[in-house]
Amino acid sequence: MIVIDALRFDFVTPMPPSDNEQQYYHNQLPIIEKLHHTHPSSSLLYQFRADPPTTTMQRVKGLMTGSLPTFIDAGANFASSAVNEDHLLRHVRQRYNNIYFMGDDTWVNLFPEVFDDRNKTFESDSFKMFDLHTVDNRILDHLWPLMSDQGYEKEDRWQVAIAHFLGVDHCGHTYGPSHPNMANKLSQMNDIIERLTHHVDENTLLVVMGDHGMSVEGDHGGESVEELMSALFLYSGRQLTMDQDGNSKYYSYYRDLFDRIHRTRAEKLGYPIQEIVDRLGYNATHYPIASQIHLVPTLSYLLGVPIPFGNLGALLPDVLIPNGPIQSKDQILLHMIQQFRMNALQVYHYLETYWHHTKHLGFSPHSLNLIYEHLWNAERLFSNDYNYQQQQQHDDDTTIQLLEQILFEYNTFLINTIKYCDAIWAQFDVGSMVMGITIMVTTACATLFTALRSNPSVSLRQIIIVWGTSLIVSFAWITLFDNVQKHDWFEKMGLMDGVVAINCIALAILFLIMPSSPTSSLATTSNMDNTIPLDWLLLVVGTLTTAFTLASNSFVIWEDRGTRFIAATLCVIWLFRSMATMQHPLDTDKVLEMMSAPLLVLIWIRVTGLTGQCREEQFPYCSYIHNIFFKLGEGSVLLICYILFNAYLSFYFLPRYFYRSIPKGLVTIGFTSAYSISLSIAFLRQLATIYQNSPQGPEIQLIPNIYLALNVQSSPTSIIVQLSPDLYETLVKILDVYAPRTVYTFTILTTFFCTLMMKTKYKPTLASSCPGLLLFMWSVTLAILQQPLGSTILLSTPLIIDLLVADQKTSTQSIRVALVSIIGQHLFFVTAHQATFTSLPWKAAFVGFDYMNYYGGATLVGLSTLSGYIVTWLGWLAILYHSDKFSRIASVIQRLSVYLMILLQAIPTCLSAIFVLILRRHLMTWKIFAPRFIVQGLIGMGTSMAVTACEWLLQG
Repeated sequence: MIVIDALRFDFVTPMPPSDNEQQYYHNQLPIIEKLHHTHPSSSLLYQFRADPPTTTMQRVKGLMTGSLPTFIDAGANFASSAVNEDHLLRHVRQRYNNIYFMGDDTWVNLFPEVFDDRNKTFESDSFKMFDLHTVDNRILDHLWPLMSDQGYEKEDRWQVAIAHFLGVDHCGHTYGPSHPNMANKLSQMNDIIERLTHHVDENTLLVVMGDHGMSVEGDHGGESVEELMSALFLYSGRQLTMDQDGNSKYYSYYRDLFDRIHRTRAEKLGYPIQEIVDRLGYNATHYPIASQIHLVPTLSYLLGVPIPFGNLGALLPDVLIPNGPIQSKDQILLHMIQQFRMNALQVYHYLETYWHHTKHLGFSPHSLNLIYEHLWNAERLFSNDYNYQQQQQHDDDTTIQLLEQILFEYNTFLINTIKYCDAIWAQFDVGSMVMGITIMVTTACATLFTALRSNPSVSLRQIIIVWGTSLIVSFAWITLFDNVQKHDWFEKMGLMDGVVAINCIALAILFLIMPSSPTSSLATTSNMDNTIPLDWLLLVVGTLTTAFTLASNSFVIWEDRGTRFIAATLCVIWLFRSMATMQHPLDTDKVLEMMSAPLLVLIWIRVTGLTGQCREEQFPYCSYIHNIFFKLGEGSVLLICYILFNAYLSFYFLPRYFYRSIPKGLVTIGFTSAYSISLSIAFLRQLATIYQNSPQGPEIQLIPNIYLALNVQSSPTSIIVQLSPDLYETLVKILDVYAPRTVYTFTILTTFFCTLMMKTKYKPTLASSCPGLLLFMWSVTLAILQQPLGSTILLSTPLIIDLLVADQKTSTQSIRVALVSIIGQHLFFVTAHQATFTSLPWKAAFVGFDYMNYYGGATLVGLSTLSGYIVTWLGWLAILYHSDKFSRIASVIQRLSVYLMILLQAIPTCLSAIFVLILRRHLMTWKIFAPRFIVQGLIGMGTSMAVTACEWLLQG
């Protein structure tokens, strides 16, 4: 069994030349089509459709158990736990003693009882995505000696060998599918398969398959056509399916029968044939589509082992031919019916057992009656009508029609079961969802009510009433807990979880019923500045309006465009609000000064909006320069200009701007040196990333490209590689591991120092510069975790935040706080992130690590994903810290701004949760709404922690 991770089907099938850009992934695996053409009865090729979500762990589990996926499996992809249910490898192990495994360690984590012999298991870490060759080469080091039995005693010779290659998948993650490296990796896989065919005899089955496909950007995890359509190829030295030469009398009929079964399955399961043709460019009607869960019963049949208990897949009909010569037309039909019957009874036994153990109403005999009807019909026809016809010796055509009817009844039962289970298992614990939404909504309302009051207080009587009621409800919950769960409510909630949730709601209600002071905060503020209540009303209504768009899949898909519009609108409001404070007669210089900051921020938003990452649903109407900028040819003038601009930004402009923004002294020299070193590292990492993404691949060095463009014959890089490869490897490790760690260290030390200064006020002048110091240093740390264009944007962000900080007018503070919040969301998109699983920046986990570190990697991926929002939170601190703390009106506005920061994220978080509850049966729930809610939840939690930190630091 050869698993080629992310083997999309169009990587396998012959493709005509494309008029578009060169597709390096086409026609690189000719051996499969060659075998399929020259040995049609010994080879089978299928479009192998994965079930979403297309994460490796979940796919491997489904491939070996024949079960349908669950959404939570995607979250467990990077911390796989052992599979407890019955699976194919367990039965294979009982029949075959010598099972060897090489490759992705996900298999070892999932099936530890099968791969427990360390002399036969050679797993490798699967997460180092920029490494295309180490895992694959280690597999080959063990595979070829194993195939030729070199160094193995007779009793240790292989019976089952599994190899999971990762190079194709890692190439997609690192470079995308259309890259010279992809052609190299696919060509290597072609050579491996061709060499393996020399070891295939009549007693050997070769299975080549992908666990999922690959998106346009080279990622996976979602449910786009590119991610779902993989390939399955079966090859043996013996006959696997109908032979046109040996069975010419029956060949046409049975080939048509097999095709009818495949078409029926594709129609019932709703496979989008035309969309596959449009998106992937091959004729999807030429090859049958096989769901991945069909692999388990099919391999069980071919290997002569029992079908796993929990399998829901259906046998692939092409392989169901009896051994020996075919004597009559109905011989194969009878054999197929017998195998389909065993498959159907196994599924029926599973459904009955599931009902008896869970008492799930959806699996009661009454609920499944319509599906069971097909099984009963098949049983009745087979046991009664067929036997009667045999006794009466009816003509052959009548018998064939009856056998076909029986076969299709079994097939309908199997396919309808898949459809039904797919729907019924997408169940939701509505009670827990309502409880969670109640907590969020009451908390958001309590925040708003608290902001509208000055000096809020609560009486002892109110505390007794609220907590007394809470205790009564908690006692009722504990008493009725078991009965409630029996009715499918609160299935996912434990006993104490409910008690904690009830008390959280009680606490929020306590804030809601606090008595109002005679004068509210907003009223006090309005006596001095009438713009504050208006801004609050504008921002809350605007946030509500935009949050309601989270109920629309089209608005979520195009949220990056909407975010730019909102940010630009706030810039215009900021501009008019600033102009309104000017006194007559107007001074031209003063007008230009007032207009400059809003206009500069507006221009920056529009320019940075040219880059980003396209969602799969946005094609073909999405084109960012991020997608094409680094695919430019050798010595591109535009690429060189970009590099020179970053050199100017990193080595001249930013260090001088940083030096001017903090007070002079010995400490300043240390900070400036640390910042300059960090900028240099960020610039070098930009060069390294551009080099990795260059269309020429690793063979062409970026720095030599620049030298060639400048008509210089040699470069430092090429000289170092020629003189000392070890020195070059050392320099690469310094850049990849030790240099980022240096930046992390500088940033952590700066954070500790600034926190100490701001809390103690030991040096007030330096303390006032600390928000800026934090913003600048963290921007570099976040920048080295991004792609080059995103890195440049993040490095420029402190300059934009500084423009917002410089305007210290109280009349614009609420607008500026809201604008910083929207800029954070804008940065999320322009740094090439989207609210999808496929856009998660897994490569960031290795910036500073040459191995997979789960906790460090998870932290870096989180920082990379939320980098825009982290800059936002630091921007809030800078704006609020520089307000006039000795002014009563300023202190009130500062307090209001703190609550505003929470509301700007609490409102969309609450509504997003409500919409996921309402739209839980929507076709796009798991593809659009659920990922967007997860992102919003992370932002909401981060905002709460950031606001808490801001208040703590502002208190001094």
